[in-house]
Formats: sequence, C-alpha cells, structure tokens
Amino acid sequence: MFLLIGSKLLVDSLKREGTKSIFGIPGLYNMPMYDSLIEDIESGELRHILMRHEQAAAHAADGYARATGNVGVCTATAGPGVTNIVTGLITAYQDSSPVVAITGAVNRNAMGKLSFQESDTLGVSFPVTKYAVEVKTIEEIPVWVRNAFYIASTGRPGPVVVDIPRDIQMENIEKVEEPGKVNVHYKPFGTVINMDTVREMATNLLKAEKPVILVGNGVTWANATEEVLKLSEFLGCPVVSTLPGKSAVPADYPLYVGAMGYYGRAEASMVALESDLLLAVGARFSDRTFTSYEEMNDTKKLFMAINLDPTDFTKGIKPDVSMAGNAKILVNELLKALSKMSRNGTRYAWNRRINELKEYYSQFSHPPDDGHMRPWKILKTLRESLPRDAILTTGVGQHQMWAETHWENLEPRSFFSSTGMGTMGFGLPCAIGAKVGKPEKVVVDYDGDGSFMMTGNNLATAVDENIPVIAVVNDNRTLGLVRQVQDMFQSKRIVGVDYGNSPNILKYAESFGADAFDANNYSDISEFIGKAIRDNVPAVIRVPVDKEELALPTLPPGGKLREVIVSDPRKGNKNPGRL
Repeated sequence: MFLLIGSKLLVDSLKREGTKSIFGIPGLYNMPMYDSLIEDIESGELRHILMRHEQAAAHAADGYARATGNVGVCTATAGPGVTNIVTGLITAYQDSSPVVAITGAVNRNAMGKLSFQESDTLGVSFPVTKYAVEVKTIEEIPVWVRNAFYIASTGRPGPVVVDIPRDIQMENIEKVEEPGKVNVHYKPFGTVINMDTVREMATNLLKAEKPVILVGNGVTWANATEEVLKLSEFLGCPVVSTLPGKSAVPADYPLYVGAMGYYGRAEASMVALESDLLLAVGARFSDRTFTSYEEMNDTKKLFMAINLDPTDFTKGIKPDVSMAGNAKILVNELLKALSKMSRNGTRYAWNRRINELKEYYSQFSHPPDDGHMRPWKILKTLRESLPRDAILTTGVGQHQMWAETHWENLEPRSFFSSTGMGTMGFGLPCAIGAKVGKPEKVVVDYDGDGSFMMTGNNLATAVDENIPVIAVVNDNRTLGLVRQVQDMFQSKRIVGVDYGNSPNILKYAESFGADAFDANNYSDISEFIGKAIRDNVPAVIRVPVDKEELALPTLPPGGKLREVIVSDPRKGNKNPGRL
C-alpha cells in the first residue's frame, strides 16, 4: 500500500497551482516541507531561493508577483519566522500583491502550552493579510493550497497565509482526492456592468471642459493600460497617476503628466486640482495622493471612479458616479459608449493650460549640479543606460521620492515600490524576486543607504543563487527623508538620523561576492551599468549624494496640494508653489 506524507502532498499541491519558485528559510516547523522539495529541486521542476531574512522572502515573492502577474510563494517556520515575515505580508497587502505564505506551526498536541517557537500565526497575520487559515487535517492540505491561490489572485489581489502544523506535514495518508473547484466561503469582487451608469459616465466625460484621468495600481493588475490610453486619446484628456500607478502608464505617453500627491510632480497635482472632472481608474483616493480631502471637495469637481473594490468608494472621497469591477472590462464598455456619442470638440484651452503648468514647473525640476551629483540627473543617466523594458524597484526614503518624480518607466509592470506601507528594505529583495520571475529583463534596485542596509544581507542570496540584480545605492550617510522633515519643519533640530562611516558600501558588497563600483560622476554610472549588464552578475553601484539634498516637490506635514514647495527654501527662494 502506497502512503503519501503530508509534506509531499503540500509540495505536489503547490506545483499543481503553478508554483515554479519558492522564497524562504527553513526551520524546525517547515522542515518536512523542505525534505519533500529535494527531488523537485534536483529535477529543476521547482526552485528554492534561500533568503537571508523572512521579511525579504515575502518581499521577493511580492516582487515576483508584480513582475509576472502570478502568485508569489514564500515560506517561514513558526515563531520568529512568522513574526519576521509579517512586515513583508502587510507590504503586499497594502499594495494589493498576490502572495501565498506557507508557514510551519508547532504540533497540534503542543499548541496552547507556550511550546518552543509557538506563535499565534493567525492572530498575528489575519489583520495584515487578505486571508489566513490553519490546516486542521492532512486531507485539507490540497484544498487550502488551492483556496489560497484563488483568494490571493482573484478580486483585489492580496497575501494569504496557510499555516500547517509540523505533525500534519509528517503524517501519512493512503489516498487524497485532487481538489476540484475552490471550496471556501469567499466571493471575490466581480464586475457589474450597468449600462445606464456607463452612459452617464460617458456623457459626463464629453461634457467636461477640463477632465483628467487618474490611474492607479488596479490598471496594472487588470492589464488595462491599452484601454486607458485609448480613452485618454479619444477624449484628448490628460492622465495623472498615483505613485504605484506609475507602473501602468508609459512616461513617454504625450498626455501623461506624472504622478501626483505628497511628493509627486507639482504640475500633475495642479492638473488634478484645476480639473472639473476627475475619473479615477483602478486608484483609491488615498491620503498620499489627496493630502486634504477638504481641499479636493472645495474644488467642486465631479468625481467618478472605476475600481474593483467597491469599499474604496466609501473611503476618503465618495465618487458622484462609480462602477465596481475590472478596469479593462469597464473602460472598454466606456469606450463603446463614447464611440456612439458625438464629441464636443478639442479642449484647446485645457490643453494649453496643462502645457503652461508643465513649462512653469519644469524650471524647478532640474537644479544645476552645484558641485555635487543631482538625483534627477542620476535617474536620467540610469534611464539612458538601461533597456526600455528594464524593471526598477526602490527602497523607501528620499530616493523613492526622486524616483517618483524623475524616473521614466516606459513599459507596464516596470516600476515597483512599497507605496502603501512605505517599508524600508523593500527594494533589493523585491528586485531579486522580479529577476527570478523575469530573468530576461534587466532589474535594478534604486536605493538609499539607509533602506539598503535594512535587507542588504540578501546580496548573499543574489550571489549564491546567481541572480544578477543591480543595486544603485545613493550614499548620503543619513536617513534622508526623516532628516529633511526635521530640517524643514522641526526648526532644524536634526537628531537620530546621521550615520558615521560604517559600513563602507563597496567593501560590504564585495564581502558577499558582488561586483562593487564607485560612481563619482554620471559617466561612471553609464559605464558601470553597462559592465554589470554585460557581466550578468550581482552588482552594487555606490553613488554619492549630498545629505543636504532635498526631495522636492514636497508639502508641509498635513499640508494641502496647493501648498506645494518646489524649490529649496533654505536658499531664499520664495517657493511660488501654485501658478
């Protein structure tokens, strides 16, 4: 009689759902699963990537998901493994990324006894994931793996935790039926097409004199870039984006103005403010995009929204007209309705105003070198040195804000950042996951020294696993964004942010076996990027940045978009802000 062990049943269930790569770290309570991975790893059917921290395992799975559009898989043991992975899970949750985390749990007879490494995995993970479940019997393993992938990838994507006690992984069973359809009390958000609402939305768009389309992450996940651009072209309507929405629209699309919001492009925020109709597609009205709901409501504009998650219609700003569902499907319906209506002419005045805003704010965007390298030019040099479809990830800090305003991503799914949670350390492991998912693409982590050091030990993973990511690290020896707020808004009372000389980033990178380059000018950046691509090995490029450099535009804490600061106030500039 053939018996199947639970851990092998788990691995077979993961393979059945399309898993190709698993990011994780073994421990006592997920060790049986690892034992059952050996044959599949040796045959090349599965790849395990040993990360250097569980947080990074979740970030790598997240990066894999964002790059491929498929579910990313990570694993951790009980106790500290679970608590470490939580930061990565809430990051994926806030940014709607489909990740499945397989966690090990103590034996069932040891639960509730303060056993070694016992943790309340469900209690810890449930508030920060889309769903979390503890497997109760060996028969449930394939059912809950299937359910987890379904929950993570349908509706609004998000992370799911499947917690499996060690004794269940070690248990034997004679026969287990392959699960059929999903068996879970979960109903994903669907698409509701109401033709009256479609026509109302279309009519409003045609009547508007100053419409604008705001795109968010939902456009990326719906693969709706083409439809949104067609809508923009049909209406002659500008497009602005949220920070994560940058990945949905090519920066060289003529009607794209840029990312708006707290650290977004001033001209994009002003276009949104001055519009008489704002259509949000796959974007929520977050406090990072609309820093003051009072300010937006005072503009007396018409708000319309297309969003897969109807609960977003009750948060922040309540849209006047809304449609719940997949952005690709609903924008297509909108295009069909518009094609049957007559247009009211070209919006020359609105387009002229947009160009005026672009021209006005461009004078503040590119300050001269002034004796040191400027972030805008660093990013411009990177853009010129990389293929069109290169993927850029970021950590969190000033460098992330510079990337928001100055990085020009040119293909969908080519810009990944922790935008909802703002998790420092996201950039490098995300880049590793993205490269595993898209090995044919150049993947660059644009990072700051503070954020990079949070998870920089995962360079060891990149080297050992031959994952040729490139980390471009802005070295300014400080937690720049915190320092900037202290400098500008806390009476220059700078405390707890400046580093000393440790570590030497080049020696740090070399200690892991990565190539290390010291870029002292823009030509160096181009040269080293080219060499890293040709050599196809993990590389770190250190770029010195002045710690007095500011991430601009910015706002006062709690400020309104019209209070935007576009030039360095320490240099006596008047900061005209709004044109």
